[in-house]
Amino acid sequence: MKKILTGLSAIILFAACSTPPQKKVVVMASGKLVVSGDGVTIEPGTQHNEETINIKGDKLTLSGPDGNKDFPVTESGTFLLNLKKDTLIGGFQPFGEAASREGRITQDQLMERMDSLQQLMVGSNVAAEKRNHFLAPGEMKKITAADNAILVGPFKGMPASLTPDKNGNVPEVYKFITNKDARETLGRLEKMLKAEAE
Repeated sequence: MKKILTGLSAIILFAACSTPPQKKVVVMASGKLVVSGDGVTIEPGTQHNEETINIKGDKLTLSGPDGNKDFPVTESGTFLLNLKKDTLIGGFQPFGEAASREGRITQDQLMERMDSLQQLMVGSNVAAEKRNHFLAPGEMKKITAADNAILVGPFKGMPASLTPDKNGNVPEVYKFITNKDARETLGRLEKMLKAEAE
């Protein structure tokens, strides 16, 4: 009987210590966001804002000038809702220690990355195995099954370091920019390449 109680105590303790999977929605918007429960209200504007909402039910309700809209959130993981006026593109960022990150890239690597970015801007070359994403305005998409992922939005820098969550899992990191930002970046890179060729 004592062994049964000890085993039962261990199961209860394990259940209390492990956190059940969460449903997390990161909202990136042009305008002011106000979160209330499983809902978010947007007042359109030009300033970039972000909010993270932990969904308790099975949907996120958006309220705004065009009325209400429900977005289903029926499984755990990290989702992104694009309420900006431009398409958001981005993908998974391999994350090593700052000292081990790549400092220089070759011209061929740069050309390859520019080509990949151009394809992503039009929604081609998007694939689950590449962990890259294309979200039109008003679209919501599941980014990863991991509920501790970090989504870095436009105008935000990458985190300097990552801390494991309470279950010991290191977060996945995804960086997103607008198509406008991508066009500006490509323009700068093309000028750099021309200058080097001269």
